[in-house]
Amino acid sequence: MSDLGTDNQQSIRYDSSATEGTGENERHSIQTYVSDMLALERHIAQPLKRQLDMGDTSKYSGALTCITTTQSMTESHITALEQCLEQLGGHAASPVKSAFSSLLGAGAAAIDSVRKTKVSKNLRDDYTALSLASISYTLLHATSVGLGDSTVADLAKRHLADYARIIMQISQVIPEVVLQELRDDGETVQTGAAELIRQQTNEIWKSQAEVTR
Repeated sequence: MSDLGTDNQQSIRYDSSATEGTGENERHSIQTYVSDMLALERHIAQPLKRQLDMGDTSKYSGALTCITTTQSMTESHITALEQCLEQLGGHAASPVKSAFSSLLGAGAAAIDSVRKTKVSKNLRDDYTALSLASISYTLLHATSVGLGDSTVADLAKRHLADYARIIMQISQVIPEVVLQELRDDGETVQTGAAELIRQQTNEIWKSQAEVTR
């Protein structure tokens, strides 16, 4: 995955044991993409347990389901990527540099004590991180298809499908979480607002489906 972000002029790249110009450029490229993807998945995994341990999370069943599902998927992805990288003969990436945090901005890596009671913000941060993972898997899929590695291509497709589903699930759940938090803060919320928001959001996405044709 080429330069996902920079911090102090330092770009994120993770080299495998393969060397440029030795006839192994294709393998080297795929190893690098898989290594970068593994680093990103490990980065996304960091805040999920903390989110599940928060007392407020259990108050919102939809949020709890989304975060639990995301944690399970991320753990599964990490294992699969580790095995894939080992088979490719590469090695795991260095610990994620701060550039990832800069790239995610208010994403999963930025959760802190200030937000302990804000479950909707946790979901928003997870959505942001998973969107980054999704486009990164698209990059991995394109690279592996282009370079003829069907095994890695299939892995990228599976993981992309996992995250596409949970991203959609979060978008369905978050309106009710937001409105419930408003109620908990003593605000008066319109009856049926959550369902209306879901319908309107779904209509917006469906109306743009022609982009995929």
